[in-house]
Amino acid sequence: MIWNPVTHKVRLQTFLAVALMNLNPVQRFGSSGYAIPSSDNGRLLSLIHGKGNMLYALGDNVGAAKAFEKVILIGSAQRHLGIRSLISLILAVFSEQIDFNRRITFNENNNAVDQPILLMPEIALETSKLVFPPYGNLPGLDDVPTNMAKRAGVSIVSNSLLSLAKIYQDGMSSSGATASGPRATSGVQEILALYYLSLSLQPSPSTANNVGILLASVQQPGVPRWDVQSRETQAPPTVPGIVPGSGIALALAYYNYGLNLDPRHAHLYTNLGSLFKDIGQLSAAIKMYEKAVQCDGSFDIALANLANAVKDQGRIRDAIDYYRRAVSANPDFAEAVCGLANALNSVCNWRGRGGVRNLSANMDRWHVDDEGMLYDGLASARSRPGWIERVVHIVDKQLRDGESWGKGILQNVGPDYLLRQLCHSYSRLPKYNQSLISLSRAMADWISKPWEGAKVVRLIERATKRLGWQVYCSKYLCQRPNYTVDTTRPQLPAALAVPTAPTVLPFHTFTCPLSAKQIRKISQRNGLRISCSTLRAAWLPRHIYEPPAPPTPHLIIGYVSSDFNNHPLAHLMQSVFGLHDSRRFRAICYATTVSDGSVHRQQIEQEAPLFYDASSWSIDRLVSQIVRDGVHVLVNLNGYTRGAKNEVFAARPAPIQLSFMGFAGTLGAEWCDYLLADKIAIPLQTLRPYRRNVDLIDQMADRNNDDDESQWVYGENIIFTRDSFFCCDHRQSAPDAREPQLGWEEEQRQRWAMRKEIFPDLPDDNIILGNFNQLYKIEPTTFRTWLRILSRIPKAVLWLLRFPDLGETNLRETAMSWVGVEVASRVLFTDVAPKNQHIARARVCDLFLDTPECNAHTTAADVLWSGTPLITFPRYEYKMCSRMAASILSGALPKSAEGNRAREDLIVQSDDDYEERAVELGIDLVYPRYGESIGMGQGRLVELRRLLYRSRWTSALFDTRRWVRDVEEAYEVAWERWVGGEGGDIWL
Repeated sequence: MIWNPVTHKVRLQTFLAVALMNLNPVQRFGSSGYAIPSSDNGRLLSLIHGKGNMLYALGDNVGAAKAFEKVILIGSAQRHLGIRSLISLILAVFSEQIDFNRRITFNENNNAVDQPILLMPEIALETSKLVFPPYGNLPGLDDVPTNMAKRAGVSIVSNSLLSLAKIYQDGMSSSGATASGPRATSGVQEILALYYLSLSLQPSPSTANNVGILLASVQQPGVPRWDVQSRETQAPPTVPGIVPGSGIALALAYYNYGLNLDPRHAHLYTNLGSLFKDIGQLSAAIKMYEKAVQCDGSFDIALANLANAVKDQGRIRDAIDYYRRAVSANPDFAEAVCGLANALNSVCNWRGRGGVRNLSANMDRWHVDDEGMLYDGLASARSRPGWIERVVHIVDKQLRDGESWGKGILQNVGPDYLLRQLCHSYSRLPKYNQSLISLSRAMADWISKPWEGAKVVRLIERATKRLGWQVYCSKYLCQRPNYTVDTTRPQLPAALAVPTAPTVLPFHTFTCPLSAKQIRKISQRNGLRISCSTLRAAWLPRHIYEPPAPPTPHLIIGYVSSDFNNHPLAHLMQSVFGLHDSRRFRAICYATTVSDGSVHRQQIEQEAPLFYDASSWSIDRLVSQIVRDGVHVLVNLNGYTRGAKNEVFAARPAPIQLSFMGFAGTLGAEWCDYLLADKIAIPLQTLRPYRRNVDLIDQMADRNNDDDESQWVYGENIIFTRDSFFCCDHRQSAPDAREPQLGWEEEQRQRWAMRKEIFPDLPDDNIILGNFNQLYKIEPTTFRTWLRILSRIPKAVLWLLRFPDLGETNLRETAMSWVGVEVASRVLFTDVAPKNQHIARARVCDLFLDTPECNAHTTAADVLWSGTPLITFPRYEYKMCSRMAASILSGALPKSAEGNRAREDLIVQSDDDYEERAVELGIDLVYPRYGESIGMGQGRLVELRRLLYRSRWTSALFDTRRWVRDVEEAYEVAWERWVGGEGGDIWL
């Protein structure tokens, strides 16, 4: 919004005159309204402010807010007008479009109509002079006799403005509060108005810090003008990654302004660091966090943020140190406790880990004590919890607390408020009136019960999706030319805050021993947070995005990913986008990261029919482009992984949205319609029982957010593929794919030569067991099993990667403690190799030992392409990440009796079976030590290797064209079902 103070003086006088005319005459003892002279207003303010501070300390935010409001209104002589009128007055002096015959209006949801006013700090400092002209003196303190008392009174009013704005700000982001209490009158622009006045009365680094936090969350669609005629101003500093005039740009300006006031303000440095981290400037963020820690060495938030940042930079040892310091400063700081646990787990430092009790024997059975020694969690009487159980307890508490998010929201706005918005989204349903009654009864039943807020948000999202279908039917299918649909976007109740997400993120659930319900709820909470923040975005249009025209003839498929670079996803899918049938499909790639110049990026750019480098685009620009491109099916190739742009999907720019390849689990979100999977990766018993997922009536019946103990995980519909759903491009892109296929004996000779090159000192009769995963996928139960296998196969070695380096030290020390020097000496480490070399040298391994907690995914495909047998145990029925290798292995084997026997040999059903089968296969393998047969092994593993090597050119797994044909069929079936208003899972 533009501000020009030159024309405001007369308008302000007019506004004040109108306001004064609205005053009702009352009996007054003084300007405060109390029976004391107005000269004592300063002392009165001090008493009321003290009361507010006391109530705030006791957790009574409503009472505290009332006290602070009273201080502000007495000081500003606005007691009879109320806090809202003061806010309107502040907004008025900065608005060019005010109607002076009325105050700033508020809509039915208690949100101010106008957009937030973005002001540079030097302009905000003029607020008091404009609100209380000409000098900015508080009229309620006019009769206070001494300058010192006046200054104290001004300070009290400024602090009350700061405290009240902070209460509003906390309420706006609270996960538990609803429309009750102080947040009922607060929106971003109102909070900013209070902060601006506070800052102008008493410049404060704390106020500047809070303004920065608030502005960093503002997505302002325009670029404000900073040309002010009354004084010189400076534009916000230009920083790469920050759009001039945006909320983030102004946040940067306020943080810098605050640091000019107090160069040792740790909170300002911390928030400035977080701003830099959010825009991808990791090095600058680390510098700010380090300055914060220098200012306050026990500041837990700064320490945890610094730990997160240096971990992202690969400095895991430093990260662990900072996490430990944060936990030491605040043992109850969940982010630090969970961050430390993840960091320790990533380098296999299990000392003090303990374990999770009350799980089945398959899950986290073997625990580690404070001395690093192993014990049986089922048999031991030890009860002291370790850090992994503490993490699980934190998650469980956060999920329980989250159940009350939005509780009471329907009672506040009334079910009729939602019904009025939603009724047009299902007007084509049969028995329309009955549907209205059913929906009304369902909402009435939700009131003041757990998950009320979640159900309301999902209802809004489902109505939006259904409304798009209504528009499509009206425009392209309806035979009544005058039939129209109201496309107004259903709105969230204004008092519904954006919920917090659990500290353990969905990706962390891959290696954390959690129940199915906990994993499901973590994803649901993250999806809900993304939904709410997106539906609140200023750029989201008032009307829904109109659906694309019917395919004529192309079904347009959009792929959104941050990983179209040298990344496992690009390795696996680089040929897919050019293999689509150009007669029926048109693929469009939206790359949200800058090109790294790799061959993978170059191939995708060249072969995709249309490729956008959207790395510099805002979310709204990306969404708008998807809508303009007429995308029918939008594919999320990230899920809950780093770099994801899930806000794009939450905006619902396409009729059908699905996810695969990026994230091995449920997204738990209304903005994901389908997952691509197979019955090995997702067993049927892990699906939510109700599967239709089409209209609002379905949502009342699906029990998606009911507080039950059922162990289903997947609420999305599933597209079940015929073969493995996993896409592998090795037949096109592997290092030997374009070379002549070697005969079996020649392949064995080259394999042996490579073994000698990598392990020149290894005796010829030794067996190489291996795992090439990142070390975070190893947990105590699996490592114990590996060491037992080594102990039982005297001529075996275990080949692991320094992935990361610190993990090697910890695993060696652990092996020494658990099984002694001799067995520990047979654990070998090598450096991580470049992709092509990694695939080529995988053939040197005799048997790949998979990690049951979180399987090898891309690595499994690499190993199987090399011909190396892989043994896997799908430990969890409900964790897709622990079942992927079984799906990939099954796809790599032929559909024959020989292939079925191989599946039985290599896919086991328990940790004990895993150990026994690996020992059996390892002992059975023999390498002759002399003659021409050196390197030509004998045994079942050799038979399995020959089968895999010869099958790779005919197996379903490596047939990328087959995979593309299958996924094209999936897109067509999904589109046909959407047009027909049908739901349910899809079986190809």
